[in-house]
Amino acid sequence: MITVTEAEMQDFLAKHEDLRCEGRRLRFDHPEARAICVDLRVQEPHQLVHLARLVAHLTYEEDHFSSASLWITQWGVWNDHDEAVALKTIERFRQGYGENRSLQAAPGHFFRHDEFVESVACLLQPMLIGWDAYYVPQWACGTLDYFVFVSHDCFLHVETRTTDVYERGVELLKTRGWLKVGCHPPESNHNAKAKTPEPEA
Repeated sequence: MITVTEAEMQDFLAKHEDLRCEGRRLRFDHPEARAICVDLRVQEPHQLVHLARLVAHLTYEEDHFSSASLWITQWGVWNDHDEAVALKTIERFRQGYGENRSLQAAPGHFFRHDEFVESVACLLQPMLIGWDAYYVPQWACGTLDYFVFVSHDCFLHVETRTTDVYERGVELLKTRGWLKVGCHPPESNHNAKAKTPEPEA
């Protein structure tokens, strides 16, 4: 794993076909693009570990994992005491790779082909604490056809590029019990004001 600045992450993601990076927002610029919404408010917290791993590979085989990007775009939403737990977890994880910069200075993460589990471990942190983050996986074959957005509003969005990926993703998540009839989450305001510090100079 290596970490990068916000500007470096934006530049990297903007190079993907049909993927648009607008400030701290990602979206597919494709006529078939749709989102699958999953409610993160579960009764058994360990279920989120299963969900994180599931959406990290969705309809792909884990053995075909090529790389992934994790971009944490908003924190400071909740109280400092609770968020300190997630911040310390991420901080110690990053230090294991020799990264001593703060999350503010380098909020982006790149994972190698042999770091799938590590990427899931880091994706889980925003899901547990309630941060905004994007997880963009890539595979040995095929194009970038989905990414995951974790919202601090307690919803996870699997953003799909085509109808085929959307339908396969919906079927998989339904069979695993993650989609409920009538789930209509509020619109997530990615630009909500929070205590997210500006990147360090």
